Amino acid sequence: MRFALIAVCLGLAACAAPQGTSERLTPSDSATQLATGGPLTLTIVSQRPTQEGMDPLVTLTVTTADGRALVFQEANHTNTDLAAQRPGGPLANVMGFFGEEAPTLYQRVEGGSGAPFICAPDGPLYLGVHRADNGEIAIVGLKSAFEFEDAGTSEPSALPYSPDHVCARMKFRAGR
Repeated sequence: MRFALIAVCLGLAACAAPQGTSERLTPSDSATQLATGGPLTLTIVSQRPTQEGMDPLVTLTVTTADGRALVFQEANHTNTDLAAQRPGGPLANVMGFFGEEAPTLYQRVEGGSGAPFICAPDGPLYLGVHRADNGEIAIVGLKSAFEFEDAGTSEPSALPYSPDHVCARMKFRAGR
């Protein structure tokens, strides 16, 4: 009986334990190389929700070779967060996509270390991230959130996003 109880406890702990991946991102163009100073490490950790019906907590950390890090959490909790990320939505448009691409929006959180290395000197408030089928990863830094208005439909309507609020556009190859 005691062993069964221990097995159940270990099983529950494993379910709640964060699941993560890390990969090296190599700049795929000279503008990205100049903006980042070289390769970055992208770490994504997903923590299962503690309550049924809640979204997982997904944390993205971008780290330079010298240890500076920026920390973001996936914006997956509100209707406007989800509307910003839909295929053909405002984040896709800002990233230059006009098809079925559905990039993921991340909001900056406290944490990290050192001076921001993307969108210096203050860093981005949001990152848009998209992984293409060919493995290329596009990242856009944003200085502000998307704004929406209630258009009387089931989905909120995005207001125009100023190009002045885009502070970085970067392209990477993963794992090289």
